[in-house]
Amino acid sequence: METQLLNFEVSCPKCGKGKEIGIPNSLFANKQFGTVKIKVPQGAVCDAHNFIVFITTKGKIVGYDLIDASISVEPIQSPPKEDIKTSLDKLIDVFGFNCVAGFIHAKLFDYPTYIVRNEDLEINLEDLNDLLDNSIPDKYKNDNIIKDIEFDSYVFPNADYFYNMVKYKQKNAFLINNRRLIIQVPWEIDNEFEKSILSSALERLNKTDQLKYLAHYISQFINDVDFTTSLLESSGSISEKELIKKLKEKLIVSTINKNRVTLIKKFLERRVSPEISSRIK
Repeated sequence: METQLLNFEVSCPKCGKGKEIGIPNSLFANKQFGTVKIKVPQGAVCDAHNFIVFITTKGKIVGYDLIDASISVEPIQSPPKEDIKTSLDKLIDVFGFNCVAGFIHAKLFDYPTYIVRNEDLEINLEDLNDLLDNSIPDKYKNDNIIKDIEFDSYVFPNADYFYNMVKYKQKNAFLINNRRLIIQVPWEIDNEFEKSILSSALERLNKTDQLKYLAHYISQFINDVDFTTSLLESSGSISEKELIKKLKEKLIVSTINKNRVTLIKKFLERRVSPEISSRIK
């Protein structure tokens, strides 16, 4: 008899790579309540990591966890202990790649952020907020710190019910849970910019260098924003095509394309002035 499979779009919590995988329907049919834990081996979704995906009996992914079973073949320098607490690697181990990219976007674009949890976090939220604040130029720092919301899984055995309560109260917030799952995204654009700069920063073996490069990439983007603002204040309005041309002429080292201009426009709308943003046609 042919095994019936249920297909799920799964993302690696370490590197963010996604792929659709098939899981036997029998695993859900034999479990009446709770969650099913599926081990995803190295190579099934991404080539480098093993992880676990948690799926409810109703077929909804509610979280991820890493399996620390891989050994790096490259020698890694051991930074001071205080640096490890606030390294990008540590954040991704705790929250997952996609959630950390979301943290960066929420902080840069000034969205409130909450971690909905039913157990203690492995990292101090003050350390997390300090890392993000130090990555953003002073001009655009904000008071939206990442906070946590605790719920009792015995009082609320159905996590979705509690998540919906939080989403109702925090409609404009970025929400994740403590199993590396994004619950709510309040913005419409994707996180490709944040994923890209996060991946580039993680290529550095030195933990301090990772943070420096992350701040550098964000600073480059802010330079593009400031140049665009000055241009719009003096020219009235400009087409996206013409803006791309002028940015390439002025900022040779920046990566300028249509996606970059869309991101600049959204940043101007939220952090600078909706009226100035509207001048990009």
